[in-house]
Amino acid sequence: MVESFQKIDPTSSANDSECPPENSEICRIRSKKTIIRILHEIMQKNTLVTLYFDQSNHFILTSILAINEQSNELLIDYGAEPELNSLALKSSHLTFITSQNRIKIEFECNQISSSRLNNRDVFTVNLPESLIRLQRRHNYRITTPILDPLKCIIPIPSEEDLFKAEITLIDLSCGGIGVIDHHPVINFEPGMIYQNCQIHLPGFGCINTAIEVKTTYEITLKNGQLCKRAGCQFIDLPTEMEALIQRYVTKYEQTKLTL
Repeated sequence: MVESFQKIDPTSSANDSECPPENSEICRIRSKKTIIRILHEIMQKNTLVTLYFDQSNHFILTSILAINEQSNELLIDYGAEPELNSLALKSSHLTFITSQNRIKIEFECNQISSSRLNNRDVFTVNLPESLIRLQRRHNYRITTPILDPLKCIIPIPSEEDLFKAEITLIDLSCGGIGVIDHHPVINFEPGMIYQNCQIHLPGFGCINTAIEVKTTYEITLKNGQLCKRAGCQFIDLPTEMEALIQRYVTKYEQTKLTL
C-alpha cells in the first residue's frame, strides 16, 4: 500500500507488464484472502491447470487438489508422464495458467516437492504471493484528461456530517471507472460499494450511480513510485446515464482526432 502520493501523470508507467493492453484488463492481485478465494473456486470446479516449468516448452496438465492456508501450500495433482513429473520436481521456476469464470489466471511459484494425498503422489508448491487476472474489456474505455481531469464525488457518512471525498478518474467507460487509490478516507478494496457517487461530465451533465470496487493492482510510474490502481464497476447504471457516458466518450475521441 502506498502511503503518500504526488500529483503525477497516471499514464506514465515504467512497467508495461503491470499495465492493461488496449483491449484487455490486467490485474495483479496481492491480497492473500482474495488469492485463496480464487484458487478455492478453481479447485472446487476442478478446472484444468497448465504447469510450465523452468521457462521451457515442457508442461504438465494438472489440477488443484487442496489448499493449506496454515502452511501456505497448494497440493497439485501429478501429471500423466512420470518423466515430466521428475523434471518438474527439479525446477525452480514454475508458472501456472488456468481460468476462473472465463478469465485467464496466471501465477508463479519457486518451490516444489513431492508428497502424498489419499495414497497418491502429488506436488506441493508454495502459495503464490500474487496472481494475475487477464480479462477482455466489454466496454470501450478512454483515458481521461490529465490537465483538467474528471472527478468522482463519493459521499462518506460520518458521526458529525456527510463527508464528500473527491477522487480523480484516470479512465472511463460505460461499465465503470479507473482511479489511483491515494485518498486517506476511501477504502478501495475489492467488494467495497459506494452509493450516490457523482461524476460531472463537462458539457453533458452529471452521472449519479453506485460503484463497486472490483480490482486493485500496483503500477510503477516513471519516477519509480509505486501506486495502487483500482477499477470500479457501475451498479445498475440507468440507461439514460449510460447513453450520456457514451456520448461523452464519442465526443472526447472525436476531439482528440481533430487536435
